[in-house]
Amino acid sequence: MPQKEWTVMIYMSGDNNLAVDMAYAMEQIREVAKIGAKRLDLFVYYDGNSPEIPTVYCDFSNPDDPKYFRSCMVPDKLYPVPAKLNENAADRRSVLNFVDWCVNRPGQRSKRHALIFSGHSLGFEDRGLFRDESSGRSMKISDLFFLIQRIVLPKPTLEEIAATEKLKGEELERETTELIGRPLDILGFDSCVMGMLEVGYQFSDVTETMIASEGSVPSAGWTYAKILGGLAAGRFCRSSAKKVAEHFVKEFISSQDRYTVGGVSVDMAAWDMSRFRDLADALDGLAQVLIECFRNEDSRIYRLMERVVLQAHWKCQSYMLDQNVDLGDLCELLKAEVEMWADDLGSDEPLLREVAHVCDNVLAILRKTVILSGFSGGGYQYSNGVSVFFPWSWNAYLVSQKNYESTWYAKDSKNNNFAARWLGWADFLKLYLGKVARRSSAPLSDGASSGEKYRYLSGIRFADEDSIGGDAETAVSSRLGGSGSSTKLGGSGSSTKLGGSGSSTKLGGSGSSTKLGGSGSSTKLGGSGSSTKLGGSGSSTKLGGSGSSTKLGGLAADSFFTTLRLFKNIESDWNISGFSKRPDDSDA
Repeated sequence: MPQKEWTVMIYMSGDNNLAVDMAYAMEQIREVAKIGAKRLDLFVYYDGNSPEIPTVYCDFSNPDDPKYFRSCMVPDKLYPVPAKLNENAADRRSVLNFVDWCVNRPGQRSKRHALIFSGHSLGFEDRGLFRDESSGRSMKISDLFFLIQRIVLPKPTLEEIAATEKLKGEELERETTELIGRPLDILGFDSCVMGMLEVGYQFSDVTETMIASEGSVPSAGWTYAKILGGLAAGRFCRSSAKKVAEHFVKEFISSQDRYTVGGVSVDMAAWDMSRFRDLADALDGLAQVLIECFRNEDSRIYRLMERVVLQAHWKCQSYMLDQNVDLGDLCELLKAEVEMWADDLGSDEPLLREVAHVCDNVLAILRKTVILSGFSGGGYQYSNGVSVFFPWSWNAYLVSQKNYESTWYAKDSKNNNFAARWLGWADFLKLYLGKVARRSSAPLSDGASSGEKYRYLSGIRFADEDSIGGDAETAVSSRLGGSGSSTKLGGSGSSTKLGGSGSSTKLGGSGSSTKLGGSGSSTKLGGSGSSTKLGGSGSSTKLGGSGSSTKLGGLAADSFFTTLRLFKNIESDWNISGFSKRPDDSDA
């Protein structure tokens, strides 16, 4: 049997809400296999979330006879795992057993290998990576690296490790069994926010190229029929791994155009991993210069740069609830700001020119690292292919600090490649978020009398101590939390404005003139009166009612969505797509 060009292994960790979408994707892959049987082997690991549906190994290498094997029935697995109908897909042994089954059966060796993981993820965060709900387990990013390293290490290296660890018997045989024995050609993540520099750095030595998204991936995942179609048809089978990875990005982004009008934005990028450590070093160089700008709190450069960084951070393309930012967009914005100020100030602030210089360096290396980056939908319009962690607050950093500072990028910045004085991006984040972007608590003026001190609660200034929580003698005049007749908030008096039960209560009361949340005839929101505007049942209810003039979500004939036609061919600012460069369609 002639050796095939590619083995494509797709590991679907779907024991969660992604199960149905992954089952559909698996059928796409089976259809693609029909046209590519002579050129590539396609294998799928599928773990769903139904107790009646077993974890399966799918062999689509023969399109005339696709095979499905229950994982628990596969004999002679490399690593012993519990023989359960529903396997734990977050167990590293499950991945290694699947890859061994794909490559070590007779006649299964191909020239090149792609390994694609599909499942939940949060970038460098250990929480939720390939979440398996039946077992309640997730995988750590470090465990993911070590299992991929196990896949790619050659037999001599495995034997050296086994000798060091003094392995014997079955364990020795297991740990010295070669899987692929060289770096992957393509490592892909059909998962959210894995397109981070901190993630890519982990895998820079185990794969030639990597494909990932900076932002969220739709629950439907990759469009495998489109992505694998060109490879299966033979157009790119003999092309380089970089060319195939570029094709994957092009086809995925092109296939997403139809969804942009529904508010769906996606991005994807392919990376040349041989450039990744240079990119990490360049980011650390930027961090060092920024740290230098914030050495002296009383300096002009400090005051200027805190505004520049804030402005760039605010405008920058962001992901994962604004916790990550696009590295290219951040550097472009920083460079534009500092160059404007440098022109105004001349040679008075040389650090401004230095910031611009290191931003240029990051951008130059980024362009060499990113083979192709694309987006579809306005939400990710300013994506350039690689994101970095840059949250908005010190507390947000603290939530992720343990995970972040355990990444190899954060560790290597200080402890591996450089002199002891070297500072990296994590050091900049701690300085900027911990000191520059927030003010420390300061005591009130010693000379101020107690009655003049500020009291803040929900943005209200109180000049009188008794305005909050006064005792029984002062409760009548209390504005907050009292029970007097003039209490404004939370009282029961007749003129209570909020949360009372008096006749003139404005919010949350039961009086006839209650404006919000009451039951009176003139209630404006959430009531049942005839003139209720929102959530009522009256004839003039505007939203969510059943009256004849209901505008949205009602049952009447005039309801807006009952007359709405399909969103077709709608042009808008949202309906846009693009690439970092013109994709190369040649087969070379």
